[in-house]
Amino acid sequence: MTTNTKSLLAKFSPRLAGLFLLIFIVISLWLIFEYAKKERNRDLMNWESRLALLAEIRSSAIEDWLGKRKTQLNVLANNASLKLFLSHYANQQQIDKSVLHAQQGHVRNLLRASAERFGFAENVASINQLNINQSSEYGLAILGQQQQLVMATKGFADTISTHQQIINQAYEKAQPQIIDLYAGKQQQPVYGFIIPVFKIQNAQTKIPVGAVMLLLDPQKTIYKILQNKQSVTRSDESLLVKQDGSSLVYISPLKDEFKLFHQLPVDNNQLAAAYAYQNPGGFAEMKDYQGDDVLVTGRKIKGSPWLLVQKISAAEALAESNKHQQFLLTTFTLLVLIIASAFIAIWRHSTSIRLQLLSDTLETRTALLDAVTDNIKEHIILLDKESRIIFINSAFAQALSLEAEEIKSNHLTSVLGKEAAELLVSSVSGDSGASILSLPVKGPERVYHVTASTLISGEHQNARLYVLHDISELKQEQEKREQLGRGIIGTLVKAVDLHDPFCINHSERTREVAREIGEEMGLSPEQQESLEMASLLANIGKLFVPKEILTKMQPLSDDESIELKKHIGYTVKILAGLSFNGPVVDIISQKNERLDGSGYPKGLSGEDIMLESRILAVANAFVAMASSRAYREGRKVREVVDILVKQSESLYDRQVVAALFHIAENKANWETWQSI
Repeated sequence: MTTNTKSLLAKFSPRLAGLFLLIFIVISLWLIFEYAKKERNRDLMNWESRLALLAEIRSSAIEDWLGKRKTQLNVLANNASLKLFLSHYANQQQIDKSVLHAQQGHVRNLLRASAERFGFAENVASINQLNINQSSEYGLAILGQQQQLVMATKGFADTISTHQQIINQAYEKAQPQIIDLYAGKQQQPVYGFIIPVFKIQNAQTKIPVGAVMLLLDPQKTIYKILQNKQSVTRSDESLLVKQDGSSLVYISPLKDEFKLFHQLPVDNNQLAAAYAYQNPGGFAEMKDYQGDDVLVTGRKIKGSPWLLVQKISAAEALAESNKHQQFLLTTFTLLVLIIASAFIAIWRHSTSIRLQLLSDTLETRTALLDAVTDNIKEHIILLDKESRIIFINSAFAQALSLEAEEIKSNHLTSVLGKEAAELLVSSVSGDSGASILSLPVKGPERVYHVTASTLISGEHQNARLYVLHDISELKQEQEKREQLGRGIIGTLVKAVDLHDPFCINHSERTREVAREIGEEMGLSPEQQESLEMASLLANIGKLFVPKEILTKMQPLSDDESIELKKHIGYTVKILAGLSFNGPVVDIISQKNERLDGSGYPKGLSGEDIMLESRILAVANAFVAMASSRAYREGRKVREVVDILVKQSESLYDRQVVAALFHIAENKANWETWQSI
């Protein structure tokens, strides 16, 4: 500070100096809070995008599910045999009883086939043969022209009076109607569809001769879509809500044992679900049904009166943002207070003592500021527009084996070297930001979390302040844990190879084929990682299967086959206590399931089998047939693919086999597996 400036400060009146200081503090604090607010708003925008994407994915999945069920029911409603039967049934007086009886048998078979597609495998009987004591909430039924129950799956509800209003709408409007989610007997949730059936002739009159009615269990279908299966967050939750008069009804399960159909006022815009219902597509931070602060958005479910609410705990979502905001407020507020203190000291000493005393006082204040920065473990450096060093704290100077005063005014390149200096300056762009950076600071490379900001006022306005936090040890620990995990997995695979020498390298080869198929089918990186991990670990349960069974040259007996199949259960038990990034254990547990339900251990079929498990099943079968064993030679790759193509649709997924077919055309190295 020049002598003229100090003299000017000495001439300030106490009132004017106090006003100037107050203005400086107010403006500085306002800028600090605005900057912190900007940072928080940026984090909120990021979470808005993430929640919106998740809400779109899950709402689309529900819409696709509803559309598929409606389409399947439409196929039944438009069946010519059903239309003819209901037309004759409405005019029984004019139709030969034997003809009607024959048609009734054909329609019963049609209803049975349709019921199996909807998951109701029970026998179909006429309404007069239904056992009332066995009635349930779910099933498939055919209604007559007078809205009477003509035929239904066994166990269908013994009365349809509950749905009389919606049935009337379907007949009067001659249009399909959705049965809104409601609590049935014993508070079990139910939803469904009613689709009118028209005559074959004169369809333009749109007078129904009957209808088909479907009642489904959302716990087996829709609710599964809402489950948090792959998310890395702990508190995100997807809910379905609807409006019932002045109440908002939660029609899907809530966390912490909240019962279904929990009700809250719909006009209470202080609650997250109410806000999402009133503002579909909006985003806000509000209280949820438990009184916790959450980030929330909502999406209407097309073709239904429902709305999907997607939310996450604000405490979890903004944890890092809050820490960063607290750090910014503390650091910059401290800086403002130190500057204000220095200003007061300069002014007081300018008016009371000599210039030398004022200079000494300023040095004391500077020493205080240096003490604050020197006791911070982070490396701090302030650069001007030409990347010359304005300030560097002691921690950074010591790491460079230099004195802080010697470094000042030097170009950053002369201190760190050209490559490291350019890397640091270009690592963080914009007014502020952060990045992870490896820098050689007078020794081996260290990993730093780098943040940078631009000074907006003062003598060094527009200078860039860089803060480097050393995270090398954290990075090394993370790499050690990952390396240990890979080593454990490799050891388990080798143990399986030693226990079952006929299948040596089987796991590695299966992972290779599964990886190629997954890439061909466009699996996400997360799905690909889970698939490869499951391929490696799928057979570790064989360690508990007697070696004489695994190495037996003759066909296995029934008891031996049963014992061999137990390796899936052993594998699941071994891996159940481990934490994976994806559904690795679920993929393994379903790898021996088949599309037609002939697999094991649960006899799953069709889309109930995970896509990754269907890929692993094809890869496992391919490697098993293409690889040679001590008791047989491996088949040709083309021969193996032809076998899998023939078994697709019944045992294996057709799309997965098709992907393997395209890959096998260009994989000559797989032919080497045929050599013993």
